[in-house]
Amino acid sequence: MTDTTIDLGWSVERSRDRRTKRWSQFDRDTIDLTVAEMDLPTAEPIAAAVADAVARQAFGYPVPDESSGVPEAASAWLAERHGLAVDPDRIRLLPELMRGVVHAVRQLTRPGSAVVVPTPVYGRFFDAIAVAGRQARQAPMRVQNGRYRLDLDAIGHALADGAGSVLLCHPNNPTGTVTEPEELAGLAALADRHDARVISDEIHAPLRYDTEFTPFAAVSETAAERAITLFSATKAWNFPGLRCGLIAFTNPDDSAVWSALPRAAVGGVTPLGMEATIAAFRQGQPWLREALDFLATNRALVGDRLAGTGIGYVAPEAGYLAWLDLRRFGLADPAGFLREQTGVATTPGSDHGTAGEGFVRLNFATPPDVLADALDRITGALPR
Repeated sequence: MTDTTIDLGWSVERSRDRRTKRWSQFDRDTIDLTVAEMDLPTAEPIAAAVADAVARQAFGYPVPDESSGVPEAASAWLAERHGLAVDPDRIRLLPELMRGVVHAVRQLTRPGSAVVVPTPVYGRFFDAIAVAGRQARQAPMRVQNGRYRLDLDAIGHALADGAGSVLLCHPNNPTGTVTEPEELAGLAALADRHDARVISDEIHAPLRYDTEFTPFAAVSETAAERAITLFSATKAWNFPGLRCGLIAFTNPDDSAVWSALPRAAVGGVTPLGMEATIAAFRQGQPWLREALDFLATNRALVGDRLAGTGIGYVAPEAGYLAWLDLRRFGLADPAGFLREQTGVATTPGSDHGTAGEGFVRLNFATPPDVLADALDRITGALPR
């Protein structure tokens, strides 16, 4: 395999052989479409970089961020791919992004203030806010023609009521919506008016299809001042276990605050994750383009299989998660029903906030025959 050819014959069995969380939570008869990883082989440049690090026995403590080469690679990639200029010395490493959420809330927002969360959203956001010792204030998004949009009125009310920050998932997990620049500009204006911060998790941004993406921090100078940006190569290039996330500061004061944190707060990045991240940002684009072609085909397959079934589905603009609306079927526990009646495991919509009641989240980054089987089981079990 070369760095521009993905082995599309990759199977579930080969994913099982990885002995990671994906395909290890349930019995072998269950089609597990919960864990947000892809059933695809590792990009050759990343595999080669990690193999080289293993050959060098790079198993010790990691070098400091500024000596790793990761901030330089990440800065160049942000500028080239997302149009966001951040100096390398304002990019720091994290073992994973939820650690960044916890400390951003604790250190960079008003003490004790609540965190506004547009929902539905990645369920671990609520865990991170709780670990930070804060309260989450849900602001369910508005739906227009199946597309989720920020409810700026609800966010504004929460900020006026004392909330000190907004935790944004952009692009959104689980809906796959890419928030539009005018919405982001409105959010920046609200944050500025109420002296609040916006923590923007943009880990899914490389996995977009035909939709333009604007980082929150790139919308305006006001947004840059209010923004704390979280991102990583681990999601798009499928190596979350190597533990390397990133946080970018476009407000210069934030870097000094972050530098004062003890190593125990942000440590845990692995040398292998550093090497993989550099390889992804510098050499991983050909693989990513082919992966997106594979995902786009599966995205269309979901739409074809669900057409006319009564299941609500709008193709995501980014990511490989299908957000399925099962409310019309009157199921008390849609994910539980599907698991018991069809042997297909999905993520309960309620895990993503109150706005997710009656929905399930389905990972379609799996072999097409497996995906088709799962969708046929689901549609066959639901009442017409």
